[in-house]
Amino acid sequence: MVSKAHEIWIGAYSAKNEVGLTRIELLPDTGELVKTAEYGGIENPTFLRMNRAGTRLYAVSEADAYIDADGDPAEGGQLASFPVDPQTRKLGPGSYAPTHGNHPCHLSLTSSEDWLAVSNYNGASVVLYPVNPDTRPGPPMVRFRHTGTGPNAERQEAPHPHSVFFSEDGRRLYVCDLGMDKVMVYERGQEQGEWTACDASSLEPGAGPRHLILHPANGYLYVVNELNSTVTRFSKNAEGQLERKESVSTLPGSFGGDSWCAEIVVSPDGRFLYVSNRGHDSIAVFGIDGTTGVLTPAGHVSTRGHWPRNFTLTPDGQWLIAANEHSDTIVLFRIEPQSGLPVFTGSELTVSKPACVLAR
Repeated sequence: MVSKAHEIWIGAYSAKNEVGLTRIELLPDTGELVKTAEYGGIENPTFLRMNRAGTRLYAVSEADAYIDADGDPAEGGQLASFPVDPQTRKLGPGSYAPTHGNHPCHLSLTSSEDWLAVSNYNGASVVLYPVNPDTRPGPPMVRFRHTGTGPNAERQEAPHPHSVFFSEDGRRLYVCDLGMDKVMVYERGQEQGEWTACDASSLEPGAGPRHLILHPANGYLYVVNELNSTVTRFSKNAEGQLERKESVSTLPGSFGGDSWCAEIVVSPDGRFLYVSNRGHDSIAVFGIDGTTGVLTPAGHVSTRGHWPRNFTLTPDGQWLIAANEHSDTIVLFRIEPQSGLPVFTGSELTVSKPACVLAR
């Protein structure tokens, strides 16, 4: 019996007339990656999400200007959404909405898929869109603007909202702001379109929070800090507010070069946490204590390429796919079930400037 292929989508840095979106199939029986489709027409689709049914692909267009529907120049980036044919898996024509900020770099959907959020890295803002029953985003209804700086004059001269994540119940939105060294928290109200700020938790000065992940079982939240290459654990108090705990390095003690963290992922069974290091060019692996949530370093694995901006696990937790942006490669690893360590399969593909990996 042939196992069902995993569907992989890659978003990349690209000009509008270049390939920006690539569809790949991962064949579990052979451990192969097979490229099945390529699409252009969108500038810098550097972060992707898909609805659970697999019928709509959402992408940010990480830019500071675009041509609107009337042919006029407009400032800021865009949110794109594409219908996906359930049988052929081909993308249909995209629809576009402004993000009202420069260089949108991340997006998230609520579990009920009724709200979508986008972070504008150079726009100091977060925008929320209601999602229509046909899965297309409606006009943006909420916009939050951040103010503040950090001690790193080059990277923290202004707010830089780097990512957005909804809580499992869709009632809260967590925003990692690299420029402010804060995780901002917004809460959904009773009225349609009602979202308000409810919490702000600080990281170590100069940490540069980039992405976060919610543990599927133990209630802890983990933030990966780009600028000081650490992961910080947070718990929640009785009121649901974040309380910062310890931070651990994502780099081996013997490493003395420059490196910056990028992505953070928790295994579906909650036993392991993974972080990518750009510079050290590795995936750092941590064991997770099931009760305390404390991380224990378990090793580092080379991504066999340069600048692993993004990676992901397949939903079954058996495979890890890494995107090496500066060496133009997508590399496949099999997860060793006992240690959690990724093992190179020998399979890789060439994709220009890959920035995001989505697996189904």
